[in-house]
Amino acid sequence: MKNGKLFGMALVTSLVAVFALGYFMFFKNTEVQATGILFEGETYSITLKQPITEKSLTDGSILVVGENDKSAKAKLSVDKAGTTISVDGLSVGKYTLQIKQTAYAKKAKSQQEQSVALEVVRKVEKLTSTEDLKDYFRAFVAQENAASSRSNDMVKEESAMSMENSDLSSGGPSYSTTNNQVEGIEEGDITITDGQSIYTIVDNKVVIVDAKTLQVMKRLKIGKDIYPTHLMLHDQTLIVGYTKYVETQREPHYDGKSVTKIAFYDVKDAKNPTLVREVGHDGDITSIRKAGNYLYVVSSRMPNYWLLQETPDVELRPSTYDGEKETIMPIDKIRMLPESNEPNYLIVSAIDVSNVKSNAWKTESFLGNSGQLYMSENAIYIASMNYYGFWAGIERTSLDDTVSSTMPARQNNETTIYKISIDKTAVKMTAQGKVPGSVLNQFSMDEHDGHVRIATTEGSAWGTTANSKNHLFILDENLEQVGAVNDLAKGERIYSARFMGDKAYLVTFKETDPLFVIDTKDPTAPKVLGELKIPGFSNYLHPIGENHLLGIGYDTEVKMEEGSKEPVVYTNGMKLSLFDVTDFNKPKEQQAVVIGGRGTNSPVQYDHKALFRDPRQNYYGFPVTIYSPTDEEEQLKYEGTGAHIYKVTPKGIELVADMIEKARPGEQYEDSYNVVQRLLYIDDELFTVSRSKVTSFDGKTFEKQQMVGF
Repeated sequence: MKNGKLFGMALVTSLVAVFALGYFMFFKNTEVQATGILFEGETYSITLKQPITEKSLTDGSILVVGENDKSAKAKLSVDKAGTTISVDGLSVGKYTLQIKQTAYAKKAKSQQEQSVALEVVRKVEKLTSTEDLKDYFRAFVAQENAASSRSNDMVKEESAMSMENSDLSSGGPSYSTTNNQVEGIEEGDITITDGQSIYTIVDNKVVIVDAKTLQVMKRLKIGKDIYPTHLMLHDQTLIVGYTKYVETQREPHYDGKSVTKIAFYDVKDAKNPTLVREVGHDGDITSIRKAGNYLYVVSSRMPNYWLLQETPDVELRPSTYDGEKETIMPIDKIRMLPESNEPNYLIVSAIDVSNVKSNAWKTESFLGNSGQLYMSENAIYIASMNYYGFWAGIERTSLDDTVSSTMPARQNNETTIYKISIDKTAVKMTAQGKVPGSVLNQFSMDEHDGHVRIATTEGSAWGTTANSKNHLFILDENLEQVGAVNDLAKGERIYSARFMGDKAYLVTFKETDPLFVIDTKDPTAPKVLGELKIPGFSNYLHPIGENHLLGIGYDTEVKMEEGSKEPVVYTNGMKLSLFDVTDFNKPKEQQAVVIGGRGTNSPVQYDHKALFRDPRQNYYGFPVTIYSPTDEEEQLKYEGTGAHIYKVTPKGIELVADMIEKARPGEQYEDSYNVVQRLLYIDDELFTVSRSKVTSFDGKTFEKQQMVGF
């Protein structure tokens, strides 16, 4: 490869979700055999390329037969065009829908008898026994047996919105805090400090560094094959969150599962941390949050329900853990979410961390969905994309293009919002609502004055059939819609959102970056006040005082490529934009700073916790790896990696520290272990933390002082 880093032609930012309706077997190049799965009481639709006659429904040309090859009781109907057959009234069981040559209005020699296999499964709407639970999962087993492919949308978190006017205050703590979503709601991070020690995750260890001497005090290994993902401090207790894979059995078949664990360490003596207690529940850790003395842990779990085919008594209930003790959750502690349509658990646990040694670890489990997470002072909100499980409107067609099968047309780009109210360690599902479209991340949601605001994108923004549109919905405490702004920036999608007081700020993008200012003071009548269009886009918006926003994203250019039917968007360098929204009707980009060229990147683009903030000096920083263009169009030159710090005020953006380690001769790419992950300050010292070292700097001159390697 030539010097530099090879990058793809264009920015591709599309989400493709493919859900299988069934599988197809072809015979003689003309005959199709399709399989569809539906719940009892649902309607199944067969879409034909050639119309049939209405009398074919009664003259024996179209039949539904059961497993015993006898005619089944079913209600058949056809639309006016004669191209869509609907099948209703089938009970649980397996069937074949037969369409004979004589059914078609126009006869053709190529037409052969068509066979469509159907399976109707029981729909469980309430759990009263473990058998109900197994029946719920058996529906998904049946679907997988029928389908040739399957896609699961397991969405995990990260991002959100909070008003941080305190960032511009003259005061502030004497050490760094996490860039949390909501003031007072702490999020777990990979590097934290208590002002004396620095705690950071390095592979499978938590490394504890003395901030004064910059010496490693402890390499804390939580356990074998354990890789921590979340760190948090409460007084002198270190909270470590991680997911561990546990083998449950080898015979008669292999089985295992992921388990979320929280380990509490006493770090009064940071050199000798002491394990106080370890608790957990099944599933992959999604997020941890802490409000005051109360810790909340959220996970997602998909049990190995497919083992029902081999072992009917397989355990499908999730477990909780306290030390070495495992407790299988009783059925009455498992709640079915309204319209459950995924073979998945959402598991939420809570504990009072003022006394982790003796306080209860309480867990609730919800069956059906997982998704993006936003937490306010009073509730956890889960925004889950709806694909209706088996059927997402994908059409399957035979080789001779005469028949295809679909479920009834449904909205497959829709979000269900679940409200889980929290009161100390009490966790309770209290409301559920729906909005069209999908959320980008947790910054797409907000709770303000008793209302929930949620921004969504509906449809696709890419391709020749782009049909996207963007919305802002306002819901009441019961998640019933009370107001909305619909159909913003058609053909584009939301790239970032931020809520400040009664204003909402949305950035959409496809070729340019419109910033929308939306007034939500009247929840029943939100309205767009202003709009700004500029090149590039912002992936993250951060409040600067009351009337400014710092946008962090990319500069872009739009080109028409030979043979392309629509413009191609190229990303260039990182872009910082200072938006002035003093006049809500006329927002403006007060200043823009572009860093490097195409290929320049930073974790702050997708992880808001990578943003460094020092409110004492109005400093904002982030890790950054810089590339620059070369004479060869697709080749880039690696310049170095490190961090930038800017002074950001309503007056402008000023670079105050360029902490980039320049590329060594011949070095073409950054070393991932040397890439800065977080920046911290303690009193008048600044620290950069990577997976290989901690480096200290003078907080005023930014001159390098010490370095300790791991």
